[in-house]
Amino acid sequence: MVRWLTLGWVLLLGLAQPGHAQPANPKSDAEILKIIQRHRPSQGATIPANIKHRLGATHVGGKYHFTTAPYLVEGSQKMAELGFGVIKLWFYKRPSGYQYNSSWNLPANVTLKQLAQHPYYQAAFAQPFSTILLSTSAEQVNDKLPTDPEGLKREEAEYYDLARHLLEQYRERDVRFVLHNWEGDWILRGGTTWEAHWGRVAPPADVPARLERMRALFRARQAGVSRARAAVPGTKCRVYHAIEVNKVLDAMYGVPAVTTQVLPFVETDMVSWSAYDGTDFDKSGVDLYKGIDFIRQHLKLTGAVEKKDAVFLGEIGIPEMATKNQPQEFRARWDAYVGVVLAQGLPFMVQWELFCNETAPGVQLAQPAATTTNRDLNGFWLIRPDGTKSYVMNYFDELLHHAGGKLPRPQDATAQAGGQQP
Repeated sequence: MVRWLTLGWVLLLGLAQPGHAQPANPKSDAEILKIIQRHRPSQGATIPANIKHRLGATHVGGKYHFTTAPYLVEGSQKMAELGFGVIKLWFYKRPSGYQYNSSWNLPANVTLKQLAQHPYYQAAFAQPFSTILLSTSAEQVNDKLPTDPEGLKREEAEYYDLARHLLEQYRERDVRFVLHNWEGDWILRGGTTWEAHWGRVAPPADVPARLERMRALFRARQAGVSRARAAVPGTKCRVYHAIEVNKVLDAMYGVPAVTTQVLPFVETDMVSWSAYDGTDFDKSGVDLYKGIDFIRQHLKLTGAVEKKDAVFLGEIGIPEMATKNQPQEFRARWDAYVGVVLAQGLPFMVQWELFCNETAPGVQLAQPAATTTNRDLNGFWLIRPDGTKSYVMNYFDELLHHAGGKLPRPQDATAQAGGQQP
């Protein structure tokens, strides 16, 4: 990837220290590869007994369904049926990602607490997950930053009310809810258009003001969650606030980013990495490993979660159709990324996603339209439109089936990962 934003630009804006330009990793790439190799299940590493509670997927916005149940409920039930202990859901006041077989009937001024009380979310939360991640915001639009004091007060108040409700409602259940933003660096950059690709284009002059708004927002959200925890002692349920970043490698090269310019200034319980920048250009897992180290170097934590458990992969995926990798290639890549997760001791990783939300080039398929044709989509999925399991789901099945042990060796990688061809 080309990153030609000079350090001079960054220093001129007052956004980085010189040490951020070319960070020195204490381990060489070769050393990191050896560490990953030792932790890869396909290479004989022991699979954690609690692997089901460290693997999960997102359910939102898919372009197909299989039942007549409300779409949010269908996907949550399917995730539990597949054996996962972790699920990530969209939790916004305009639930456009859950349209199939659904009548939301939400009031215009619905609050986050009221959203959690909706029958669809109650049914989803009732599934036997140990971790439920909610990508959320008190604003109606998930990437809007409130800039006024009243907006920040509303964020804190709604996060407090939601967190307190969850802590009280699930008092007798050992479950963890993690409330977090959508990809923070895209929010910082104002979208995903060409102008937002800082490092290829120069960042705008108002970056310092944008960063301060993000810091204020996350402080407000964290304050709400922390106050709720203090108000509800003795509950088995845990609620945490996380900041999600998504341009960590850019940050390592000095580009203004949430990792380097927000995380060190804001206390947070946890940090989520939407990690496409760590996987799109590196199949070995080295970039992913380095990025996790880099995030940890910039944490300012509340202490509600131990530092070793504070960073997780909130989004990671490989489009099965778009990449056209062979089954054994998919299995090797996922095995490497799981090796990173185990080597770094991350609490969990969340695959994108259960049912694919991305259409293939040239295909028009906006919700509520649906497809039963695999080739209509890019292939971010565990279950394909034709009902077969994807390459990654077959690999996850192996891990779940051998929890606490090792994968059988020698093995035919193609047969283990292939399933049916899309």
